[in-house]
Amino acid sequence: MSDRPQISDEELHAYIDGELSPVRAADITALCQYDRELALKIAAFQADKARLVELYGSLAERPVPAAWLHTIERAQRRNTFRPSRQIMYAIAASLALLIVGATTYRMVKPSDEDATVAIALAARHDSLMMADATGTGATLDAATHTVRDVLGPAIKAPDLSKLGYTLMAARAVPERKAVTIDYRDGQNHAFTVYLSHSPGTERFDMLRRGATRICIWQDEELSAVMVGEMSAGEMLRLATLAYAGLSAG
Repeated sequence: MSDRPQISDEELHAYIDGELSPVRAADITALCQYDRELALKIAAFQADKARLVELYGSLAERPVPAAWLHTIERAQRRNTFRPSRQIMYAIAASLALLIVGATTYRMVKPSDEDATVAIALAARHDSLMMADATGTGATLDAATHTVRDVLGPAIKAPDLSKLGYTLMAARAVPERKAVTIDYRDGQNHAFTVYLSHSPGTERFDMLRRGATRICIWQDEELSAVMVGEMSAGEMLRLATLAYAGLSAG
């Protein structure tokens, strides 16, 4: 593939959804016959989409409220989606299905270094280094206790076992009044949720730094930065489950 333009993830999602031109689709199909890495990548994206349908498919049959459509339209005009707290939990699964199913999500690249992301990535690095050194695991109850000590009783550690991720550790970051919660899947892939008090603004961004995907999901009270090396579809699935699982109510 060195003599061909690089095929982006967005183009592969369009290929899976049948949205490419026949000529380009045929070209990718032909490439798959001798490019095993490309074929496996397409298969992984197809598995992500199938899993989303399995988890949230029933939501697709429900009408989308007019208020949500209005919010999405406004978000598209300003390149980021910032849902309100009142609809956050209800919209989470539908948003993941709508975004991945239609491949219309945006990889938002900030013009300046995002301090929130930089702090979360640094905390994640330190936490994973400690986990690799100790190899310890944690229970959800113990992790929730750590979270509540820092952020209050309304928050709990999310359970991601439904998507194959085991909780490894929850660590307070006292100087930031924050918590890192680390998970691993069966292939030892790490997923980290970095929680802190919100600066008071609502935000929903999907970022990519090389192979690393970052989802920032923030309301007026809580900021969650979720980080992992995975496809966009898997990040959306995990981020949706993690954010919904933070509520103690």
